[in-house]
Amino acid sequence: FISKLAVIIFAGLGEKTYVYSSMGLTSFSGISNLIIPILIAALIVLNTMLGAVYERIREIGTYSAVGLAPVHISSLFLAESMVYAVMGAVAGYLLGQVVVKFLMVTGMLKGLVLNYSSLSAVFATIIIFITVLLSTLYPARKAAQMAVPDVTRKWILPEPKGDNWEFEFPFTVAEVEVLGLATFLTDYFNSYQDVSLGNFYTGGATLNYEKLPSGKNKYIIETNIWLAPFDLGVSQRLKVIMEPMGQYEFYTINLMMRRTSGESTDWKRLNRRFLDGIRKQFLIWRTVSGDVKREYARQGKEILKLV
Repeated sequence: FISKLAVIIFAGLGEKTYVYSSMGLTSFSGISNLIIPILIAALIVLNTMLGAVYERIREIGTYSAVGLAPVHISSLFLAESMVYAVMGAVAGYLLGQVVVKFLMVTGMLKGLVLNYSSLSAVFATIIIFITVLLSTLYPARKAAQMAVPDVTRKWILPEPKGDNWEFEFPFTVAEVEVLGLATFLTDYFNSYQDVSLGNFYTGGATLNYEKLPSGKNKYIIETNIWLAPFDLGVSQRLKVIMEPMGQYEFYTINLMMRRTSGESTDWKRLNRRFLDGIRKQFLIWRTVSGDVKREYARQGKEILKLV
């Protein structure tokens, strides 16, 4: 009787008072029966994602070529598995409702009332997501390893020598595009001229070139850089040197930075964010259309009077 009313009842019996109350609880049972089906589903997802990784080896190579880091490539596969999890959970929920409706119409579930908004459906969806995610971790790791088949997965900056920091940037550019890229980077630095917003500002960038004995040109971008936060007073002289790789029709990118003010520790720390911004400009350059690249090359020829 009390369980039907779901109220608190006070009763007196002799010299004693009794309180009777009922509370609805939700309990789970039979979880152990789901272990084997969950393991089977996890192995199916693992096999599917491993197959997807090995079928898309060329695609992974393309991602790596355009500059995606291994962690970004593995994230793509994790995102793909989450899409499968969402589609599987929604499709399973809808299919379950259709099957139950059919059984009720045919009279095979007489007297049984189902709660479609029960928390058990939510828990089942969570179990699906966890199963799919855990089953995709290993394939995603394999995809990251295939993107960079070396032990070193991250470019490590060399240590500066005193106030000078010189190193080769991990990018190359074709000879037909190098002048356009030099002009593009010069415009990038000039866009931060006398602007105190962002990660840095410059005093203006200049583009020059040197004629090499081989007949090819070496392009040099020079500018003064002030790094944010500006109250630290960190500034430097930057040179971006693009020179040919011997007999190959490619150019290497070398950076030379000389600290002019600020503490050495702040200079090294702030430059990591600054160099990441330059890296993103190289990635943007690779997505620029051919017509725009030719226009930058034409502007570069006018600046250097190579027309």
